[in-house]
Amino acid sequence: MGNTTPKPLIDSSLQHRPVASRQYCTVSNSGVERHTSAPPVSIGSPRFHPHAKGKNIRLDTQLRRATRKNSFCNGITFSQRPVRLYEKVRLRFSGVHTGWSGALRFGFTSLDPSNLALADIPKYACPDLVTRPGYWAKALPERLAMRDSVLAFWADRHGRVFYSINDGEPILFHCGLSVGCLLWAIIDIYGITQEVTLLVLEDFVYLLSGKIIDHVWSGLLCVPGGSLPT
Repeated sequence: MGNTTPKPLIDSSLQHRPVASRQYCTVSNSGVERHTSAPPVSIGSPRFHPHAKGKNIRLDTQLRRATRKNSFCNGITFSQRPVRLYEKVRLRFSGVHTGWSGALRFGFTSLDPSNLALADIPKYACPDLVTRPGYWAKALPERLAMRDSVLAFWADRHGRVFYSINDGEPILFHCGLSVGCLLWAIIDIYGITQEVTLLVLEDFVYLLSGKIIDHVWSGLLCVPGGSLPT
């Protein structure tokens, strides 16, 4: 009896594994991970690394929006700081170009991007970057890379990477990360994904509330004789 944690969806390339769907957790005597308070917010939400980026990437002055100019590749970016375990990196697909194929690639690296020279950053995260030790990334299914959708991804203490779309059910994406070291986010703005914007929590709550309001409004208009409250 009592509340149970829903099981996450599983990426089709991986076997089923149970997972906690909470952002921050502790382990109880029963071995079940449970939600606890979030870490201090003074660290600030992740931003793009100002220098470690593909040659076709342009960043805004706040280091939150990354746009790929020209071609469909050379769009690799990294987070400016390490990402903590269970910390969600949230981004909005702010630009989508349907003339290409393939979509965003994302994951983590245990190597500080500040030590990368421009010549060391390849055209593609997959397969070029992930063949190097200390890099883990995969491709998001193209059907999920819709304009204005919000992708969140994070790593847990077991070395697993999960993602969700629009705060939906978590999906197991990758296994085998080294979690005994710092991890930086990898975001390869590839294919139909032309621009992404990193979100702070307030941005995400605002976007999500807007989607809920639109859904309620549409529901009222579709009900025969329906009217808005006065």
